[in-house]
Order: sequence, then structure tokens, then C-alpha cells
Amino acid sequence: MKRILIIAAILVVVIGFGVSYIPADILRPGIERALERSLGRRVEVGDVYISPLSGLGFKLEDVIIHEDPRAGMEPFAYVQSLEAHLRPLSLLRRRLEFSSLRLNEASINVVKTDGGPWNFQFLLSGAEAGLAAEPVRTFPAIKMRGGRVNFKFGDTTSVVYFSDADLDVSPSNDGSLELRFSGAPARTDRSAQSFGHFFVRGTSTPSPAGQKFDMRVELEPSAVEEVARLFDRGGFALHGVVALEAQLSGTSSRLDVSGRLQLTDVHRSDLPPQQGSWRWDYQGTLDLRGEKLELASAAAVPNAPMALRFRASELLSTPHWDAAADFHQVPVSTLLNATRHLGVTLPEKSSADGSVSGSVRYSDPDGLAGRVEMRDASIVLADGPALRAASVSIAIDRQAITLEPSTVRIGESEAAELEGSYAFDPPGGWAKITTRGLNVAEMRAFGLTPIPLLQQMQQGTWRGSVECRWQPAESNASPNRGGTGADIAGNGGANATIFDWSGEYELQNARIAVDGLSDPVRIQSASVSLNGRRVSVNRLRAKAGAIAFTGDYRWEPGSIRPHKFHILVPEADLAELRNVLGPTLVRGGGFLARALGLGTAAAPEWLTARRADGTVSIETLTAGDLKVHLDTAHLLWDGELLRINDVAAHMDQTTLAGDLSVDLSGRAPNYRFEGKLQDVAYKGGRVDFEGSVAARGNGPDLLDTVHGEGTLRGLGIAFSADADFRSVASGFELVAAEGGPHWKLTGLEVIQGSETYSGRGGTQPDGRLLLELASRGRQFRYTGTLAAVATQP
Repeated sequence: MKRILIIAAILVVVIGFGVSYIPADILRPGIERALERSLGRRVEVGDVYISPLSGLGFKLEDVIIHEDPRAGMEPFAYVQSLEAHLRPLSLLRRRLEFSSLRLNEASINVVKTDGGPWNFQFLLSGAEAGLAAEPVRTFPAIKMRGGRVNFKFGDTTSVVYFSDADLDVSPSNDGSLELRFSGAPARTDRSAQSFGHFFVRGTSTPSPAGQKFDMRVELEPSAVEEVARLFDRGGFALHGVVALEAQLSGTSSRLDVSGRLQLTDVHRSDLPPQQGSWRWDYQGTLDLRGEKLELASAAAVPNAPMALRFRASELLSTPHWDAAADFHQVPVSTLLNATRHLGVTLPEKSSADGSVSGSVRYSDPDGLAGRVEMRDASIVLADGPALRAASVSIAIDRQAITLEPSTVRIGESEAAELEGSYAFDPPGGWAKITTRGLNVAEMRAFGLTPIPLLQQMQQGTWRGSVECRWQPAESNASPNRGGTGADIAGNGGANATIFDWSGEYELQNARIAVDGLSDPVRIQSASVSLNGRRVSVNRLRAKAGAIAFTGDYRWEPGSIRPHKFHILVPEADLAELRNVLGPTLVRGGGFLARALGLGTAAAPEWLTARRADGTVSIETLTAGDLKVHLDTAHLLWDGELLRINDVAAHMDQTTLAGDLSVDLSGRAPNYRFEGKLQDVAYKGGRVDFEGSVAARGNGPDLLDTVHGEGTLRGLGIAFSADADFRSVASGFELVAAEGGPHWKLTGLEVIQGSETYSGRGGTQPDGRLLLELASRGRQFRYTGTLAAVATQP
């Protein structure tokens, strides 16, 4: 008996499998009519197979479920495979009815009609579209797995759809439906999708006002930027995770909504994640017919510090939305932390106190708008002093945030007026500072890029008004040539952002370190003008060491030599001048290297980069007992080469004119002068020199390296009582030697009385001068010191 039962079971299974693959196209018309009665719309079925193993029913392929005519002409669904299970009792009534339908690999179109209702409302309401001959409709349970849900608005298909969609619709005897849905929201205009799944669970119950829904909605943790793109294709440059849960109840035209939104690790796309989370409890209404959603904070207490509002329209067709935040004495520190989460770059040690009140709104077409006020604010940026203000108003208009003129206090007694604006698209902004007197050290409090010239001030005060504008640079290459941050204007180097300053201010009692000078420059007073990246300093009164000077200075970054200046020195001592210029003239190095002259010290960066063009005048330059007046000199500085052209100087009646070059590439400078020295008083007459002089070193050892050559001419030179030269002309060579300079005279020509003498001369080892002359066969020798000369026939 047992063996017979096993054989029978095997036969049933085999017959079942065989029958399931036997076409039953003869049943197609009846199956189509049964489906049309259940769904209230026309149905087309492709192939029909009997499917006894999964229950009494059929497997249908290539099924088209047409649309209710009120919702359009395109079919409601395309189903690749549909499993239809029969209701057994319907066979006793000789009426084919289905208890459940399972849709596999289906594509469903959810349509909002021009009249307002959605096509699924026609499906659920029991209305029969053009099938009045079938008065009774029994709605089957419907399941869909791995399908796609599209949205249409009239004849327009939305870019928003659901993929990987699962749907369960379970009807009850009282006419209510249990609904379950899950799917991944996506957009047709984007190829890559990374949304989380969207879940809906609830019931639909008939009521006099229409189908009443009671549902719970959840969005599993998803990427913030992807969810934002559901509403705005451009999205936001923010990363993070968002999760949503909501409870909906009511009719399709008014669903009451309450729930919670959770944001985690929100940060700008180009910055690392920020740890922390933010929660928003909300309530509001949803109008499916009008595609409108309105949400607001579910405040637990009256006058909550922050309330949020959100509105959206045309949710699935062309989404538009706006959000607003109302602040009521929110701590400034809270907002400061929020801006960090959103990627706003702030100094690491920034802190803030005070409160913020006002309202800010954002909409997808218009951007940001609103106005807030900070009261009793105290802000510390980086390691600077605190900025304090009783009231600061900030206006937000579209893509710009504007700080209205506000008085801020720094320290105990200093104040300034601050205003500015920042634009998001295109990015950039401006800030303006006005003060009647502010310590330069307090500028750190504003957190701005340093003001040209002020950035290098070690102390001092300034007053005036300056404005800074900034925008991202098109290239990281700096437009400045030859300037470095160590130069007096401080505009060199490459920046990712271009800062342009403009305005005027006055400096008083300031100190600034200048590379190449042994002591900081002490500025008693100066007037500074900023124009873009240009800096002009006028009416300058200052000191370098013990040397006082006046003049003007300009920084012109677009020129070959961006440093331009004119300096007038009333009085200077040569030793003091040499001491002030010590870092420029003498290179460092170890003691042995200096003593033995080993190697060459590398030139500092500031020296190789320096490019300057200016004029210098020294009314009185004292060198021991000598007093020289430098009327003018044109200075051209190109790295390690310094040229002082058009030198014009005088001492009593003696004048000096020519060009001086200084080579700074070695441990000590190399000097070379080419020019004229005229009207030198010598033994009752005057001597003019023309030629060149070279020397190397610094200080007293400079004279030990002198070498010169050229020509000389003299008038009225009395060598002795019986040797009175009317004129003298000669070539000369001057060489430094032990015991004093050595002179060599060549091509010497002397006129005495009516006689002309020619010959040569030179300094002897004992320091005496020897002249050897001849005229008409007669030889003459004149010897003596340079100060007193004797003759020998």
C-alpha cells in the first residue's frame, strides 16, 4: 500500500509539471474578462499556461493592463509574467474570479489626471471604466516583485521613478485594503543611482470623503546628495547620510503628516566627514492631488530656539521646494559648529558667544533669503583677540550674505566699523574696515587676509578705511614678478584666491622689518593708498637705525621692478650707513669659512628675488672729516646686482658724477665706479679725473683692494717754487699697496711757462712721487711726497 501511494504521488508531480507547460490559449478570453472585472479596465494576455503546482490558477505572459480612459491612453502596466490564482468558490458559481495576482518584472504607470485624481484611486474606488455589463467587481490581492513604477502627469512623464519596487495590496471584506510598498527612488536623467529604499506600510479604508489612508513611511539611511537630486538635478555639494520616518493619515487631498528626519556626518564634498548627527521632528500635511507638501517643526516647547519649515509642490512632475528656518536666541556657537559641518572653512581655534534671532529661507529657484541679528556677540578667530559687538545684522539675498555696517570692539578701548558681503555663485566677496585708530596687531581679530604693508608691521597704529575683494584665482601662478612675502609690500607668492585691497589709511609710530636692513624701519608717519594689488606710501617720515629719511614708496606688481621709491636723507654717517646695510653687504658663514675665505655663502631668497627702482639723495654724508653731499642717485636693483646710475655728488667745489655697480653674489660686495671726479684741489690748482675704480670688501679693508685707471687733467699745479705747471695731462693707474696707494702715470704731458714736457711718473717704494720729464733733449726728475714735491735737474 505504501508503495502504491509513493507511485501515485510521483505521478501527480509529473503530471503537474507536464500540465504547467501545456498551453491553454483556449482559456484566454475567459481569463481576460475575469481580470477586467477585477481591475476595472481592459486587459490583454499573451500566452496562457495552467499552473496547478502553485495553487489553482494560471501563469500568464506578456500581459498588458490598459488604463482607465479618464487617466490617458497609455497602458497602466506592462507585465512580463503574471501568476493569477483562482478563487475556488467562483467555480461553483460558474464565474471565473481571481483571489490574487502576482506581477513579475512589471512596469507600472502611476498617472495624475488633469482633473486631479490619480489613476490608482480609480483602481481602488471600485469604479468600472466602460465595463457596465459586469455589475459586480471583486478586487484581488495584488503582489509585485522587482518592478518599476513610473509617474505621469497628463501626457508628461516625470523624471522621478521607483526601481526594484515591491508592492502588496491585500483587500478585506469590509472594503479596506492593506498596502505595502518598497522601492528605490531614482531619476531618468541620471545614469548612476545610489538612493536607499523607500518603504510604505498602511491601510486604505472607504469613507464618505473618499479612500482614507493610514500609512507609515520610511526612507532607509541614504546619501544626502542623492536624495537632494530627487528635487533638484544639480543637487548640493554636501555629503552625509539622511534617514526619514513619517506617519500619514487622511484622504489623498489632505494627509496629516508627522515624523522625524535624521542627518548624520554632513560635510562639504571636498572635506572629510564631520562626526555628529542632527534630528528634526516635524508635522504638516500632504496633498496628493495637488502635489503639495507642507511641514513644520513639531516644537516641544513654545519659543523653541529654532523652528524649521518645508514646502514642496509638483512633487513628482517638476519638483519645486523651499525651506525656512526661524531662529530665536540661538547660541552663536551652535551656528558656528553647523557651518563647519557644512564645509565653511573657519580657523581651527575659532569660538563664539552671543545669540542669533531672525529667519532664513531657501528655495530652489531663488536661493537663500532672509535676515538675522546677532546680539551681544563675541567672536574669536584663530589666535586673535575677541571681536565684540552689541548688535550685528546680516541680510541674505539670493546667493549673497551681507553684513550691514556694524561697530565692533577689539580689546579694551579700540573699535572699528565692519561691513561686507559674500556671494556663493560666482564665489567671492568683499569686506570693508573703517577705523579712527587701531593697533596693527589687532588686525588678526578680523580673520582676513593681511592688509598690504600692515601685515609686516611689528607695532604701530593706523586709521582710515580699506576694502578687500576676493575671488578664486584662475591659475595658481602669481601675477607678481620679483616680489616675495618678505618684501615691504608683501604681495608675492602663489595663492588659490586673489585678494584685492583698496582704500587709504595713515600709519603712525609703526615698525616694519625689511630684509637686508640690520634694524626694523621705524615709521613716524605715512599715508598709504591701496588700489587693487598696488600700494603707494606717501609723506613717509621714518628712521633706519640712526638714519632719518623722508620720501615715498610704491609697489607695482605688474612691472619688471615692482619696488619703486624716492628717499631723501638729511644727514648720515658712512659707518652707520654701512652698519644698517650690513645684512645686504656681508654674507654670513662659519668663522673658519670667513677667516680662510672658503666657499661662497648662498644668496638669501629675498636678495635673489628683489627687484627695485628708485632714487636716493643724502644732503650730508659724513666719512671721518669729509662731508659729501649726494645730490641724486638712480638705483636699479636686480637680485644680486645693484646699479647706482647717474650719481651726482659734491664736496665744496669738487664734484663727482658717474655710475656705480655693486655685485652682491659673494661674501663681500664687489664695487666698480665709472665716471668723473672734477675740481679736486691740489697744490694750488685743480685736477680732474675720468676713469674707473674697483674695490672689494666692506669697511676699512675696502681701501686695501682699490684699483683704478683712467686719465687726469690739471691746471695751475705748483710742484715747487721753480716748477709751476700751467697744465698737466696724463693717463693713470691706481693700485692699493702696503704703505699706501701706488700711482702710475703714463703719457704724462706738462706745460710750464712756454715749455712743454713729456714723460712718466709713479710712486716709489718709499711712498715718494717720481716724475721723469723731457723737453728738447733735456731731462728733468721731480721727486717728493704727494703733499710736498722737490725737483732735481
